[in-house]
Amino acid sequence: MRTLIVFIIFVMFLGQLTPRVDVFKNIYQLDLITNLQVQLALFSVLLSIALGMWNRSLMLTLLVINGLVISANFSGYVNFDFLSEQKEQIKTRSDVRKFSIVQYTFDTEISQSLPPIYDLLTQLDKDIIVLFNVNDLHKSYLKDLSKGKFSYGLRQKEGLASNIAIITKFAIQSKRRNTFLDERGDIIELKLFVKDQTVKLTVMHPPEPASKLHWQRRNLMLNTLETMENTNNTVSPYSLIISELYTSVWSRHFPMLDNYRSCAASLGVYGNWYFNNTLKLLGNFGAINTSHCFYSYRLKLSNLESNSILGGLHNMVIYELALQNNT
Repeated sequence: MRTLIVFIIFVMFLGQLTPRVDVFKNIYQLDLITNLQVQLALFSVLLSIALGMWNRSLMLTLLVINGLVISANFSGYVNFDFLSEQKEQIKTRSDVRKFSIVQYTFDTEISQSLPPIYDLLTQLDKDIIVLFNVNDLHKSYLKDLSKGKFSYGLRQKEGLASNIAIITKFAIQSKRRNTFLDERGDIIELKLFVKDQTVKLTVMHPPEPASKLHWQRRNLMLNTLETMENTNNTVSPYSLIISELYTSVWSRHFPMLDNYRSCAASLGVYGNWYFNNTLKLLGNFGAINTSHCFYSYRLKLSNLESNSILGGLHNMVIYELALQNNT
């Protein structure tokens, strides 16, 4: 038993090293394993403690190694100082104007009950609603949710491009759809009139990596987004990117955007997707961070929540952004 536990811990250590080895990004299975850093860290620590029943010295050695690996993998995504400073800054500045966002990815299975989720979205009454994995079955609910608001994806000529629907209280000044693949290959760009500023909203929903081919197509879209944003010399100071990326911050395919900060890097990694409902019993320790947002330097993030939805494998991600004046 002791030998088996040591072997399992060794395998978990290898899994925790996947974000550090660039060549692993080219291997489908290893890239998927990269997303399990929270789970690998948790179980390697627990198993190391279990070894203390046989050998305390080995347990302490493994715990030290665990601490070093966890520190290396999580140091950029556990930022309590930034969180406290951010809340204080938003609370004390008089020139900020907040707006709220909710993003949610419906389960692929059509058996998920839709009315309770749309009732919740109506009750939340957020300024911007971005929904992924929507289809024709959602249209009547989307129509009711969008009454008195502006939207993208609900008109027949727009269609639900890449299974995306966007509903907002803010006027839409312009709409642009960039298509790179025939399936979930769209990048939607909207310009919203928020308070007294124009905010550029970019939304993308790449293929889910359920197979190697879909994984390659997803990676192509992530690379396309990265290239588009990093080669754009006129990025608006008020820009927001919202996406269900189907990958975590630890993947080597995660977009590195020069002019944006990711929500996970700002307020810490949050879990929002579970492989099955049983894993919800573990809370955030059972979830993977796949829903992401990125914001530019004139926007400030606060109050991010990842709320479980009854019967759904995805959490609803809710947060606020503060629009700051030029100084």
